[in-house]
Amino acid sequence: MKRQLLILATAAACLALAVVEAPAVAARTGLALDPTIGPPTSLVKAKGAGYAAGELVALSFDGARVGSAVAGPTGKFNARFEVPATARPGQHPVEAVGESSGVTLKAVFLVRTDWLQGCFEAGRSCFNRYENVIGPRDAASLGVAWRARVGTDGASAPVYANGRLFVGTAEGLVGFDPATGAIIINFRSGPVSTTPAVVRGFDPQPDPPGKVIFGSTDGMLQAVSTDGTPLWQVGLGRAPSSPLVIQGIDPTPVRVVVGAGNVLFAFDGNGNRQWATVLEGGDISTPPALLALPDTPDRVVAAAGNSLYALDAATGAIIWASTPSGRRLGAPAIGDRTIVPNPNVLVGDQAGTLYSLDPRTGQVKASFTGQGPITGSPAIGDPTILPQPWVFAGDGGGNIYAVDQTDFFPPPIWQAALGGPVDGPPVLANGVVYVATDPEDGNPHMFALDQADGRILFDGLLPGGAAAGLIVADGKVIVATRSGDVVGYETPDT
Repeated sequence: MKRQLLILATAAACLALAVVEAPAVAARTGLALDPTIGPPTSLVKAKGAGYAAGELVALSFDGARVGSAVAGPTGKFNARFEVPATARPGQHPVEAVGESSGVTLKAVFLVRTDWLQGCFEAGRSCFNRYENVIGPRDAASLGVAWRARVGTDGASAPVYANGRLFVGTAEGLVGFDPATGAIIINFRSGPVSTTPAVVRGFDPQPDPPGKVIFGSTDGMLQAVSTDGTPLWQVGLGRAPSSPLVIQGIDPTPVRVVVGAGNVLFAFDGNGNRQWATVLEGGDISTPPALLALPDTPDRVVAAAGNSLYALDAATGAIIWASTPSGRRLGAPAIGDRTIVPNPNVLVGDQAGTLYSLDPRTGQVKASFTGQGPITGSPAIGDPTILPQPWVFAGDGGGNIYAVDQTDFFPPPIWQAALGGPVDGPPVLANGVVYVATDPEDGNPHMFALDQADGRILFDGLLPGGAAAGLIVADGKVIVATRSGDVVGYETPDT
């Protein structure tokens, strides 16, 4: 009898132990990351459970320690870590290891740098600060990885989101695989001769779908999801310019700003009109840019013919107007708000003059005259990385100019003659300046130049000229040409 009671007591104790320990075992199912996708230097939240109370938990990325946290009384921890700047595109293992218990939770972080609109971001910096695959030492080995004939006219630059490329064509919007050039989406509409823009998705799933916003020459502004599902469309009456997307880190508010004729419109992410403002001076044919100043509400800068305007991004009220020369203006550029906290507004004109304007008043602070029309946005990099030049402008005479000041314009640090007009914006990434030429006669080229001295690192023939900018992201260079082709370049290490 005593033996039976001992067996029953032992069984009961084991059952009680199992009941107590079950939650801890269940909690060890995985490591939660937020976000799970992003560029190098992304700040990531990490959460886990199942550790001993007060235990030190070490976080590692690709096997290298990136942070630590102390588990609370219930065995849970919360921590933050930064994705290393050297992390290449692709999947990377993340681990959280308890230093006394040995409990290990695992997750995967996808390094990906999206290029969501023309010139990379809302300030039209044309600067991808996250690129870490192609640099001055690698650019010489660039080669054509694929070529897709989709009917582009060279005026619509590609964008890159959710692992897909999108570009406007003579028959609508095309989405394709950036690794192979295979067509995934073929959305039919009127001809698209401007660059799309993407509203990022906010959704619990790991890679939430966003919205691709684009205008067609029949006067329609449309949105489709990144899987090609139609979402909304509005009529503007005239062919739209390339849209600008203004979006913070939260789901709302989202603003889509676009010109049509001499009217600048703003819509929310669902296509509801927020405001419309008539601008004097001519049609709005170039994309607007976001102007962000300390302690000042966001502003939108747009060129209408020969005049430049700054408007309140929330209401559309005109803050200032400027007519630098009386000649038609190109696309304005301000720079990345997180890198250039006190920017000037840069814009060129048909006479070949580059202007730097006071962002609060629109008064001209400096000017520089090139050798041909300056129609594309200048590229604006990081002004703190000296002594390298950080502003780059191209002109219709086939020249690229590099400067290191915008409050005044000294002689260029360097100047490169490329032999064909530069109608689109230069692009800066990882110490390399990329540009495509757009000649009416002769051979168009794609160039990669050293940011520091203008030395040509790569010179490749294109099947057609490009009037819009190219993109550089995740070790790929993509350009859409007037011949109807989209061409993808890579290095052997990509």
